[in-house]
Amino acid sequence: MKTILLKYIAQLYTGFTIRESIDYLDYGEVSAVQIKDLPKDSNRIDTALLTGIEWKYDSKPQFLAHNAILLVARGEPAAYLFGGTLADKVVASNPFIVINLAQNGLLPEYLVWYLNHSAMAKGYFSSVSRGTSFPILTLGVVKELPVKIPPLAVQQQIIKRHIQMEAEKKHFNQLIQLRQEYNAALAEQLLNAN
Repeated sequence: MKTILLKYIAQLYTGFTIRESIDYLDYGEVSAVQIKDLPKDSNRIDTALLTGIEWKYDSKPQFLAHNAILLVARGEPAAYLFGGTLADKVVASNPFIVINLAQNGLLPEYLVWYLNHSAMAKGYFSSVSRGTSFPILTLGVVKELPVKIPPLAVQQQIIKRHIQMEAEKKHFNQLIQLRQEYNAALAEQLLNAN
């Protein structure tokens, strides 16, 4: 297993600063990923749920490529995998750092897992983020993140186990919800019987 700084295995850039309130822009050919668009139950961004915007800027938009990784750089760091393509014409807004892998021996799903769950990444982000109540990661700091890269088979095993754990968590949450509904209905039934 080798450890390499992120800047040597990926191209990184910050999201675009959108000056207007995105809610008031007319629908356009370009879509934007904002914090509000992030899924609650997965780490994969669905292009169908994004806000359409009208591109009114002089600069050319930097569209997200397939398997681009978006790292939330303000607040609690969290990584998400972009499942769309360049043809979807999606840009990332400024709370994100975009990571495009430039190395074939690293699976994007593994890097998302690594950024979200590995002790090494969590410890690194905790030690280098600025701000106490609202931590901020800079592009320069993220570029220096040490990434442990195991063989592909190990990366795939980690991803498989994580997917299995997420499925189990979803099932447990469903069971808890059903149990709460059952208990509430039973309590009502007991209350009405007396």
